[in-house]
Amino acid sequence: MTEPSAKASKVVEADICIVGAGPAGLTLARQCIGWSNRVLLLEGGHDYWDLTAQSLRSSTVESEYYNRDALSVGRRRQFGGTANNWSHVTQPNFGGAYARALPAESVDFEHRSWQPDSGWPFDLRELMPYYDRVAQSWIGGPVDTRPSTWQSANRPPLPLRSGPLHTRMAQYGTSEAFLRRYRADIIASNNVDTQLDSTVVKLDADYFQTEIKLANVQRADGSRYQVRAKVFVLAGGTVENVQTLLNSAATQPGAPGNQHDNIGRYVTDHPEFLLGTIDPAHPELVDQIGLYDMHYVGDKLVSGLITFDEEFKRAERLLNVAAVLLPRPAGFGTPAERALRVLAMSGQRVRPSNLKHLGTVVTSPRDAAAVMHNRLVRRHSPNRDYPDGYVWHRGGWSRPGVDRSQLTVLEVHVATEQSPERSNQLLLTAQRDGVGRQHVKLRMHWSADDQTNLLRTMDALAAEVEGSRLGRFRPWIDFHGATRPINHGLHHPMGGARMHADPRLGVVDENCRVHGISNLYIAGSAVFPTGLGYANPTLTLLALSSRLADHLVAVLSRATLEPLS
Repeated sequence: MTEPSAKASKVVEADICIVGAGPAGLTLARQCIGWSNRVLLLEGGHDYWDLTAQSLRSSTVESEYYNRDALSVGRRRQFGGTANNWSHVTQPNFGGAYARALPAESVDFEHRSWQPDSGWPFDLRELMPYYDRVAQSWIGGPVDTRPSTWQSANRPPLPLRSGPLHTRMAQYGTSEAFLRRYRADIIASNNVDTQLDSTVVKLDADYFQTEIKLANVQRADGSRYQVRAKVFVLAGGTVENVQTLLNSAATQPGAPGNQHDNIGRYVTDHPEFLLGTIDPAHPELVDQIGLYDMHYVGDKLVSGLITFDEEFKRAERLLNVAAVLLPRPAGFGTPAERALRVLAMSGQRVRPSNLKHLGTVVTSPRDAAAVMHNRLVRRHSPNRDYPDGYVWHRGGWSRPGVDRSQLTVLEVHVATEQSPERSNQLLLTAQRDGVGRQHVKLRMHWSADDQTNLLRTMDALAAEVEGSRLGRFRPWIDFHGATRPINHGLHHPMGGARMHADPRLGVVDENCRVHGISNLYIAGSAVFPTGLGYANPTLTLLALSSRLADHLVAVLSRATLEPLS
């Protein structure tokens, strides 16, 4: 692993050039270890946080539901990529920060007649062997979402009535796998070389613009070099992949690699937000949902979530949604809290509508007092969430000895699928970054049809919760008011280089090769044609990277490409 000097060769030779050392690129590079081929892994950052490198992630979001800088804060230009940003931890902490290792469901891969542009070129069964392969190396075991594997007498599943709502388990993988173990394996290899501080500015193709010949690389000090390879794989993350493609002549709109102007389009996310709350039917319920907290079973970190079975989703034409349950203090999610939030956002401005919210506060003094007390406690708490030191997304609230006496309400926190829409687009701006690339911006909206679909899901969830006698469900979601979901980071962008067998509808084929370019491939969630519902994209993009490695073995063994001169 090196940082090229100013006197480095002007052209570096390789068989495979992988651009980006995040989880996708590292998985691909690690699987190449021991091959007879020369592999070069390029990373724009260093193996430490660097301000200059991070400044190159500058981008903006135009959306009612995301902060303007949501794309920038959600990415990391550094060896290990966004694994450096993972924040899930719990106690005891066995190996740093974690991310969910959750596979997709079959329904996520299917074409749905009621959802235009949905569906993958293959079904879930195609990825199952790769899920298990990458899970073995990342989380140390096979994928297993069955509650029966992880439950215990002290952590049983919710007593849900016989119906479509059920529990599904999520496993977690640690960032340590990529930041240390994969790094050590790659450093020790004889055929994989890593170059840091090496940002690919653009790709150069042959005369006909149908084969990539060179990657143009620039370092922070302004020095440049080029990489010549038989195969190029962009693995820099959704935003960086699209940015590189749109800054390269062969993949600009109308060019052979982008004849139908699909690059940058059909971007999706899975927004996460408060859907509602449950007032438990009995106070003991908070102590009985430990299965849904992040916790260890042996040395494996897991947690439960609730979702509808796939047949129900198909029959009701529902987007894929799942919820986690989080204990909260009294007053959380009540109309009084909503009213106080609206009033706080109004500031000193007097509006007629404020009278209604003031009335809600006055008529609900107990809830209002609880909300104000919670805010005061959180303001003076190190983690600003629970006074006992447990932030909800870091887990640990179900551990023995944790005081849960003040946690009387359950938050229903959901992640939901977004439909792929051509107008949700990453595109270039006139502004340029420190290495001369045009910046990108994301235009992102949340369709009315998707919002209506989510409300139907909420109604079905409320019916199952109350029908199971768990408690009273209180809806919270508001798509257009002052308390609408606003995501501070867009951490899981998917699409932008979507997979489709037809180049009129996609950017890459079923093997992740760019249509119209013989030797250019994309690794990562940019190729997802449909968002994965509520599942974090990491496990799926790792599986696709492993599958791509198998494909490249076949491509190189057939020697279909010209040898290096």
